[in-house]
Amino acid sequence: MVIRKPPKEYHGRQTYVENMSNFPTQRAWTIHLIHHTHTDIGYTESQSRIARFHADFIDQVLDMAPRIRSGDSSVSGLKWTNECFWSIEQWLLLRGKDRLEELLACINDGIIELSGTYAHFTELIDDALTRAALSRITAFAKAHGFSIDTAISADVNGFSWGYAEALLQAGISNLVTCVHSHHGLAALGRRQTPFFWETPSGGEILVWNGEHYNLGNSLGLAPGAILTYLFQDEIVPANRQFDNYPVAVERLPRYLRQLELDDYPYDFVPIHVSGAMTDNAPPSEAIFRFASEWNARHGDQILIIGSSPSAFCKQVREHSAPIPHYRGDWPDWWSDGMVSTPDETRLAREAMRTGGWVSSRAVQSGKTLPHKEVERLEQNLLLYTEHTFNHSGAMSTPWDLTTKAVGGNKKATAYAAYDAALGLQDALFAEMGGAPNVAPENSERFRYKVVNPSDEPVVDLARLYLEAKDFNRVPFAQVVTDLRTQEVLPCSSSPAPRGRSFDFALKLDAREEAVFELSAGNATLRSVRRHFAEITATYDVEGIEVDKRNFSASPSGIETPWLRLDFAENGEMTSLIEKTSGCELLDPNRNHAPFTPIYEITPPKGRSQMEIRRTFGRNRKGENVERHVGTPGLLRFPQDQEIRIPVEIEFSLEGCSWVKLFLWVWRDLPRIDLTLRLQKHSVWDPENLYLALPFAVPGGELWVDKPGGPIRPWKDQLPDTLTDWVCIQEGFASCRSDLGLSVSTPDAPLLQLGPLAFGKRRLMGHPDLKQENARPYSWVMTNYWETNFEANLGGFHEFTYRIECGRHLADPIKAISQCRSLNLGLKSFRTRTS
Repeated sequence: MVIRKPPKEYHGRQTYVENMSNFPTQRAWTIHLIHHTHTDIGYTESQSRIARFHADFIDQVLDMAPRIRSGDSSVSGLKWTNECFWSIEQWLLLRGKDRLEELLACINDGIIELSGTYAHFTELIDDALTRAALSRITAFAKAHGFSIDTAISADVNGFSWGYAEALLQAGISNLVTCVHSHHGLAALGRRQTPFFWETPSGGEILVWNGEHYNLGNSLGLAPGAILTYLFQDEIVPANRQFDNYPVAVERLPRYLRQLELDDYPYDFVPIHVSGAMTDNAPPSEAIFRFASEWNARHGDQILIIGSSPSAFCKQVREHSAPIPHYRGDWPDWWSDGMVSTPDETRLAREAMRTGGWVSSRAVQSGKTLPHKEVERLEQNLLLYTEHTFNHSGAMSTPWDLTTKAVGGNKKATAYAAYDAALGLQDALFAEMGGAPNVAPENSERFRYKVVNPSDEPVVDLARLYLEAKDFNRVPFAQVVTDLRTQEVLPCSSSPAPRGRSFDFALKLDAREEAVFELSAGNATLRSVRRHFAEITATYDVEGIEVDKRNFSASPSGIETPWLRLDFAENGEMTSLIEKTSGCELLDPNRNHAPFTPIYEITPPKGRSQMEIRRTFGRNRKGENVERHVGTPGLLRFPQDQEIRIPVEIEFSLEGCSWVKLFLWVWRDLPRIDLTLRLQKHSVWDPENLYLALPFAVPGGELWVDKPGGPIRPWKDQLPDTLTDWVCIQEGFASCRSDLGLSVSTPDAPLLQLGPLAFGKRRLMGHPDLKQENARPYSWVMTNYWETNFEANLGGFHEFTYRIECGRHLADPIKAISQCRSLNLGLKSFRTRTS
């Protein structure tokens, strides 16, 4: 360590010279000044305008490059990191290749560094899409003869464990984070510290667990772009204060001295800085002019150098200080914004799921998909899963035209992705023999191909859709024939948009296909069988046939060969028994009955909608939160179906005009399907809505599906990370050696595990975090954030869940895989008859 000398005088600011004469730091420091533009695609302006801004930022640095190379002192040491490859893509789209050689020269000369980050994503993104985004970056680098070894992350508070694996396999060995801890926290309980993040396969990447991306602005290192947001001291500068030295000369030494007091092991530190006091900020040469002036005065004590994430990580790796290793998931505190737009998130998840199976099947079968549609699907999913949910004024001015436009553009990416996924699926179906949509013919036969999209056997409903224009051919007594065996299959009919769906149970092996014919049976108006005249009435009588069937259903319970469900008089489910083992699958310590909807609202009590939300901290509600539990009405049993026993329960719930639960208990499988439908009021106050899912195998472990593979929450996590809730892919499971339970969640990605009550949030490592204390809820919607969440949750919504249990799901890998299979189901389409 180097003992400090008094600083050189700085004439003209005598007040601060006195403070500098007692320079507090005890080391000779080097500041790695990392200048970059934080990329929010939509937070500050419309998405298209932000794309133009970022293209212009690259041009600005290219324009500075000749002066940098010539040794112009006004830009000496200037380096700029391109934070997200999305910006490079926008620049190429808008500028073409006219200046590409200039860009490549700047990269090779170290004036511009490319980060191995495409955009800052939520954990909604799946593993395949993550790798596709990374492949764009590495392909660009490879095509132009350079490599990228470091990714920079700003704002977001975490990453799925699979992200570490994806980075490593893309050749990216360093990750520099700039966590924004508003409503969140950095991992490990400490910032400005490195660790090796072990990947699921046993590799590792170096992570710098860093500070906010505007730390340099707070320290006064950017003329005209100063921030007090991150500091609490006596200095109150204006954002556009150009005389920044008085701020820097006070705050920078104090910050460094605090690092020394905190046993920071290095004499160098990264400080990130933006060119203006906003996100999506332009590059600023004034920052480096100030750095040169500072170095002339204080460089022997605090030297500021223009640097890059890669250069900084190289020095960390070369230093002798020990670096700890950690292994596990890093849940993101900021992924909850996706359920402020629950309908669009549902569409995006289905688009990812559909695009995934279609692409996989096309590769396996050697079929070619339309390239433009593949690109459209991928690009729109990348934009929807990016971490910016709306404009920064979405909560304070939800009526504003810009806010509406930004929010609408974001939602539009989900609709476009879903549309592209359906287009790709239709293209694959056509390759597999799908019938064109032609005018009706008298000789027409309704044949369908049913496909198992999974790489393992599936038993599920096959749904044959028939539009109303064809109903005169199949009026009432529909018949489904398996053309492989000529067997007539039990079939049920249910409403579908503009028609009906004819459903039957089917088992197909992995990737198997089969053809079926839908035809009219004997549609006699009356028969000698028992019937009643009221066509719309519930089938409300039973007789001797009860002794001949293997199930029972009444308001007190449902029993099949596999399951027994008991209901209380008020309609709540009180028991779920897996009959082969005799195990109770409801958590005995549950706070709410299964499938109970819970609504929360935090009244502002005289504060603005922004102010009340700022007080929440790491909570997603206020201390004065009002919680309302749905009250079930009587159970209703519609007419029995051939495959599943239907149950309907209507709930009364604050905040909603209408809430209805649809249960289907399978007769011949240990499976329950569930759909929650509701009409939500439009409310500006902070809200949350949950659905209780208190299912667990006694003595089992909880597993959740994350990108890259299943993990055990509260066990497979980095220290000091989020434990309240987790963003999951296809569902969760509870497993022990002889029994397993799968709960698939195709529509709603957030699983609440911690207490619903306001209070101190427990971080990973807390002694009370035992899995038996987890209380699973599906967190289906929220608008708690004060900035870029959608304010209005009103409207009609639907959320589907599927539950299966049995010895065949004892292996957690199999149980999570079953969640994926349940969500994919079977695919069917009209096929040619010849």
